[in-house]
Amino acid sequence: MRRIITVVLAAASALTLVLFTALAAGAQANTSEQYRGEDPALQESTTGSLSTEATTPVVSGSDGSVSEGSAGRERASAEELSNMVPPEPYSQVVDNASRERFLGEGWESGPGDVPAYGGDYNYREPSADAAAAHYKVKIPETGYYTVYARWPAQQTNNTATRFGISTTSGIQWVEEDQQRDGNMWIRLGAFEMEAGDTYAVQVSPRSQDQGQIIADAVMVIRGTQVAPPEDGAVVSSESLRASRGGGASSKAIVKMARRHIGTKYVRSGPGPCRSMRAEDCSCHTKVVFRKFDRRLPDNPIKQAKYGHRITRKSNLRPGDLVFFKEGRSRVITHVGIYAGGGDIVHASSYWGRVVERPMRYVDGFVFGSRLKPH
Repeated sequence: MRRIITVVLAAASALTLVLFTALAAGAQANTSEQYRGEDPALQESTTGSLSTEATTPVVSGSDGSVSEGSAGRERASAEELSNMVPPEPYSQVVDNASRERFLGEGWESGPGDVPAYGGDYNYREPSADAAAAHYKVKIPETGYYTVYARWPAQQTNNTATRFGISTTSGIQWVEEDQQRDGNMWIRLGAFEMEAGDTYAVQVSPRSQDQGQIIADAVMVIRGTQVAPPEDGAVVSSESLRASRGGGASSKAIVKMARRHIGTKYVRSGPGPCRSMRAEDCSCHTKVVFRKFDRRLPDNPIKQAKYGHRITRKSNLRPGDLVFFKEGRSRVITHVGIYAGGGDIVHASSYWGRVVERPMRYVDGFVFGSRLKPH
C-alpha cells in the first residue's frame, strides 16, 4: 500500500510541474505579444528572456571588452571604482582670456558677436608650422582627472581638431569635430595626470581638415566620474519653462542628465525607480525627461517607440535617446542620453551607477530618438 501511495504522489507532483511550466510559458508568450509590433528594430524573441538584463556577460568588440550597458554580469574593478570620485572635489576652468594661464602665440581673437565662454575665443587656420595653444592647469595631486572642452557653435569650425592632454605616460591626443556640439562642455576623457602647475592641455594647429581651429576654454575635474560643476548645478526654472514651451534644449537635457552622475544603479523592477537614489537605464532617462514634461515609460523597449528616429550615429545631437541591443540580443537591452563628442550619460550595470562614458563601450547601437516638442 505504501508503495502505491508513493507512486501516486510522484505522478501527481510531475503533473503539477508540467502544468506550472505550461502556464509560465503561456504568460511569457503573452508578455512578448505586448511589445511585438511591425517595426523590425523592436522585434524580440518569443523564446528568449524578456528581461532587459541578460544572465551572461556580453562583449562589444574584437578586443573582448565587456559591454558597459545593462546586459552583462561583469563589473568594474575596485581600482576603477575608487578613481571615480575623489575624497575631496577639485576643478579648474582655464579660458583663453585667463591671465598667465593661456598661451596662444599667433592665434587670433574671434569676433565679439559670437557666443563663447568668457565672451571671446582664439582661433587659427590649420598650419603645420604654427605653435599650439596651451592651457596652464594646476593638478594638486597625481591621479585621475576628467578633461572637458568647449567651443562656440559655428559651421566655419574645423571638423578634426586635436586636443593634447599631458598624462603620466606622455601626451594623449583626442580628436573632436568642432562643427558639432558647440556652446557646451564636451568630455574629452579621463586621464592619469601628474601633480604640478603646468601647460597640461593644448590645442594643435595641425589638422587633416580645413576650417578654423578653436581654442576657447577647458575644464579639469578630479575623478573619472564627476559632473562639471556648471552642468551639475540645478537647471534654472527659466530654462525649464523655456524647454516646456518650445522643446527641451540639448544643453538643458545634458545638464539635467549629468546631475545624476554617481547615482546608484538599481534595476527598477523589482526595485523602485527613485530619482537620484536608485536608477537603471530606463529609469534614468524617464526621470530626466520628466523634468521637461516628457512622460516616458520605465522600459527601454517601450521608450524606443517615442520620438523621431535617428539611424546614423553621425546625426545624433546632445539630448537624443540612444538605444542598444547588446550581444546577440533580439530585444533592446539599454538606453542612454547622448551628451556630445561620442559620449552618453547612462545608468550602467557595469559601473554600478550613472556615468558619462564613450558610446563605443556599449555594444549593439540600434538607433537614436529625438523627442518632439509639445
